[in-house]
Amino acid sequence: MTKFKLKDSLQENKLLTSFSIFFVFVFVFLGIWQIERAANKEGLLQDFNSEQESPPTRLTSQSPNWSRVFVDGVFDSSRQILIDNQIHNGKVGYKIFTPFRFDDNKIVLVDRGWIGQGQSRSDLPQLNILEKKSRIIATVTSPEQGVLAGSELLTNEWPRVSQSKAVEVIALAFNEPILDIVLVLDPGSSQITEFIQIKPFAITPVKHYGYAMQWFTMSIVLLGMFLYALKREK
Repeated sequence: MTKFKLKDSLQENKLLTSFSIFFVFVFVFLGIWQIERAANKEGLLQDFNSEQESPPTRLTSQSPNWSRVFVDGVFDSSRQILIDNQIHNGKVGYKIFTPFRFDDNKIVLVDRGWIGQGQSRSDLPQLNILEKKSRIIATVTSPEQGVLAGSELLTNEWPRVSQSKAVEVIALAFNEPILDIVLVLDPGSSQITEFIQIKPFAITPVKHYGYAMQWFTMSIVLLGMFLYALKREK
């Protein structure tokens, strides 16, 4: 029986060696990257929870993301937006974005929660809301960026149905500037429909740790297969 010598096998299989070592390092790098992302999101999650537990402060241009704020103004019930294809508890519906006018005619979009879809796509829900001066308490969120553009993302009649939550897309329905934030009403608000828990990000730290474990496992499996292939050739 020929004695297995790793050094000789590596020299005789340079292509296989280069391929295997390269991808082992790639998988390890990706695992470390996922751990770093998890640690970063854990810090962001702590900031989010801290902001949510803090008392609300007056909305200003410096109000940070995820902060709880209050603002006095009036809802505009005539120009409401329905965000399409919003799933909640297994049901299809819409998110309601209602413009809120405050401080010398500034406008900010307010997320008033979820509402179910009617029996058909043309059967839009009733969006009743009082147009009187009131104080709302909400959480500041940064809207998603518009990936697609064009008038086809918005229907033509009010309430308009939008395929995007991006303010830059929704602003196409208005002839005046809109703040580039969205306020999510507190669950105790009288103007909210059905509250959906705010998620600061789609992928949680736990998932990132899970992805890291997958990458590390793949690197170990690849290394084992590489060593087994070398030994088998001998």
